[in-house]
Order: sequence, then structure tokens, then C-alpha cells
Amino acid sequence: MKFLTVAAIIAMAATPALADPLTREQARADYHQANADAARAQIQKEDAQAQANAAQADASTLKDAADTRQAQANSNQAKASIAQSQADSAQAQADQATAERNAALDRADAARETVRNN
Repeated sequence: MKFLTVAAIIAMAATPALADPLTREQARADYHQANADAARAQIQKEDAQAQANAAQADASTLKDAADTRQAQANSNQAKASIAQSQADSAQAQADQATAERNAALDRADAARETVRNN
């Protein structure tokens, strides 16, 4: 530990440039420039964060819209399935009515034939 302290004192004594007013001014200028750079970087970071937040909000809005459209599509699919089922039922009823009509026509023809023969 003492060795490090002694080494530091020797190093400071060996570099009188640190005591130079121009060096101190340059160090101050560098310090202020670093602070300004840090402030600009903070502003850029905040701008980037604001843009990221806006993009996230847009993505959420688009996802909500897509979810809504998907729900509508699912509802329309269910309605189409119900309509198809109803159409199938109506077709079956129409087929049954056609069969009953044909049977009635056949009975009528048979009755006419019976009347002619008697």
C-alpha cells in the first residue's frame, strides 16, 4: 500500500504538465465537452425510447385490430356454418316434399287407372 502511495507521489512530481494552466484549461474543456456529449446522448436515448414506445403502441393497436377482425371472421364462419346447415335441412325437406309429391302423383295415376278399368 505504501509503495502505491509513493509511486503516485513520484508520478505526480514527474509530470509537471498537470500543473500547467493550458493543460488544466484543456481538461476543463474536455470535461464540459464530455458533459455536453452525455446530455446529447441522454436526449437521443429519450427520443429513441419515445419512438420505441410509439412503435409499441402502434403494434398493440394493430394487434387489437387483427384480433377484432379474427373474431369477426370466426363469427362469420359460424354464421356460414349455421346457414349451410339450414340449407342442408331445407334441401332435405325439399327432397322429401318432392318424394311425397311423386308418390301422390303415382297414387293419382293409379286411382285414374282404377277408375278407367272399372
